[in-house]
Amino acid sequence: MVIIDYFNTVNPGFWLSRLSQCDWTGGQYLHQLLKEGRFHALCGEKARVLLLTDGTKLVSFCTYAERDDTPDTDLTPWMGFVYTAPDYRGRRLMGRLIAEVKALAREDGYDTLWISTGETGLYEKYGAEYVQDAKDMRGNDSRIYRMDTYGFYGWKTADVPARIPDYPGIRTPRDLYNALWHLWKRETCAPRMQEDWSKENRTLGQCSITAFLAQDIFGGLVYGVPLDEGGYHCFNVVGDTWFDLTSEQFGGRELQYSLKWEQLRHDHFLKEEKRARYEALRDLLKEYTNR
Repeated sequence: MVIIDYFNTVNPGFWLSRLSQCDWTGGQYLHQLLKEGRFHALCGEKARVLLLTDGTKLVSFCTYAERDDTPDTDLTPWMGFVYTAPDYRGRRLMGRLIAEVKALAREDGYDTLWISTGETGLYEKYGAEYVQDAKDMRGNDSRIYRMDTYGFYGWKTADVPARIPDYPGIRTPRDLYNALWHLWKRETCAPRMQEDWSKENRTLGQCSITAFLAQDIFGGLVYGVPLDEGGYHCFNVVGDTWFDLTSEQFGGRELQYSLKWEQLRHDHFLKEEKRARYEALRDLLKEYTNR
């Protein structure tokens, strides 16, 4: 399955026809807005329509926009028009679109995403927090949710400055996370975990090479959390700031962070494959930030 941007696809007419077949009134309204060229006037000039596709099938879709259907609010940005086709429901595929929208919001400098919906119990599964009730522009009842665009441990205080200029645009650990989100891949994952790696779990098996790369940029020390299955999960400590760029691989599992087990790159890089993965991720980051 692939996520495409409706406005950048080579065949928007085809996907517009797929939207016209949607059995949801909201999808029909989105189709109408796109067909009549009124989408950006309503949602903002930079608004995007993301389509999760399976070959020629439209699996799911949503919008990322400056404005939604809740009037008289300064809140932004919004995820809206969220829909999954009946044949694909129950597989948490909406999570792929949510992850993509979060990444877009982060790159635009936002750490909060907003959702207006009539649903209860749906977005909570993806970490959204109910905020308040509201009326949409048609006067219907709606529920407003907020969702953090970052999810790694320590993100709220991860603002230590980069100490080297080698990676343009990487000013804080949050910037590093934004970049690595595009660069983590199966080949940089620990070999024993590569079979389980996916774009939905990008940080899986990336902890040590990421932590030592972060150490290169921000200084500090790397520590480990001992795991029940053996070995250590690496995280960074710079002064009194603790952060773990790859903590999301554990889902809701709570790790016990401490300063008991310092991790040294010399010991980790005795494994040639780990050194090679670190160097590959480092080179990818250099290329990405120097474009």
